[in-house]
Amino acid sequence: MELFKAHRQWAKRPDDERFPTVQALYEATLEYAKIAGEKRVPFGSLRTEAVDGDIQLVGKAGVPAHLTHWAFGQLCQRIAAPAAYLRDLPATLAAQNLNHGLAERAKNNGEDIAQLLFHSNGSLLLRAITSTQYERIWNWEVAQRLMELGERGWEPAIPDIGSGPVKTALYASDHDMFAFLRQRNVVISEPGTDQPIYRGVIVENSEVGAAALKLTRFMYRYMCGNHIIWGASKVVELSVRHVGDARHRWAQFAVQCQAWADESASDEQAIIAKSKSRVIAATKEQVLDAVFGKRSLGLSRKTIEAGYDAAIPAQDGSPNTVWGLVQGLTRHSQTVPYAEVRTGIDRAAGKLMEVNF
Repeated sequence: MELFKAHRQWAKRPDDERFPTVQALYEATLEYAKIAGEKRVPFGSLRTEAVDGDIQLVGKAGVPAHLTHWAFGQLCQRIAAPAAYLRDLPATLAAQNLNHGLAERAKNNGEDIAQLLFHSNGSLLLRAITSTQYERIWNWEVAQRLMELGERGWEPAIPDIGSGPVKTALYASDHDMFAFLRQRNVVISEPGTDQPIYRGVIVENSEVGAAALKLTRFMYRYMCGNHIIWGASKVVELSVRHVGDARHRWAQFAVQCQAWADESASDEQAIIAKSKSRVIAATKEQVLDAVFGKRSLGLSRKTIEAGYDAAIPAQDGSPNTVWGLVQGLTRHSQTVPYAEVRTGIDRAAGKLMEVNF
C-alpha cells in the first residue's frame, strides 16, 4: 500500500518550512519557543478591536495583538461563532459580534480561563487560544526526542528513487511540525523478493492545538522523489491528545519506537516469512468466519471483509494468508476518517500476526 502523509507535506510546504537535518529542525522550533509568550487570563477580560480593517485582541493591559488565521478560528470556536461568516464581515461589525460572544461566555461560564500563546517580537501576534485543559507539547521538545533517536540509528528519510535535489521529509512552522525518519543501515529481507524493506516512523505535532501528537510507524519499500511512500506494511498509528498526561504518553512513544528499532531484523524476516506462508482458510467466507471467531481481535465481520477486499494480491499477497489479510486491513484502515477506529484496526492487524489458525 502507499502512504501519502509525506507527499502532502512535500507538495504544500514553502521553502522556509523545510529542513535538511533534525538539528536544523530543532533549532528553528526552539527559536519559535524562545520568542513565544504564554499567559492565562479570564475570558471576561478579553475584547477585540477593529484597527485599520484588522481584528486585534486586547486584554486588561490594553496592548493589542494581531491574530493568526488559526487563532481567529479558535477564538470564534470558544464563543460558538461561525468563523467563516465573521471573516467576511467588516472588521468593526465582526469585532462587535466577537465582543458580544466573549461577554456572553463570561456571563454564562463565570471566570473560566483562556490560555494564550503569543509570538512576541516587537509586537504581539496571538498564535493560539485554548482552555487550561490543553497540555502544550512544544515542537522543539518533539524535535529533541528525534535527535535522541538519531543517536541510536534513525535518520531523516530521503527519496530512494527519482532525480533532482535530495530533500528530507522534515518540516516545521510556527503552527506545526512533521518528520519522517527511517532506521539507518537496517534492511529487512522479504522472502520471494530481492527488494529491501525499511523501518520508518512519522511524527507530527502542533503546539497551537491544531492537531494531536501522532506517531505512525511502519515498514516500507521505498520513497519516490515526490515523497510518496510505497509498499508500506504493518502500519500502526498512535495518537496523543494535548490533554492530561500527554507529555508522559509521548515519552512512552519514544521508548516504544526505540524498542521496535532494537528488534532484530532477522526476527522481522522470520515473522514475515511465517505469516506469508500461513493460510487462514481456502475461501473468503471461511477466512471471514475464522478471523471473526477470534474475538480477542475486536474486529467486526464487516471490517474483516473490507480488509479482505482491500488487499491487492500482486502487492500484498493473497488475503487468504495472514500476511495478505494484514496488509488488506492496514490498507482499509487508511481510508477510515476516525483516528480511534483507524488505530483500533491497525492494532488488531498487528495482533493477527500472532494468532494461530
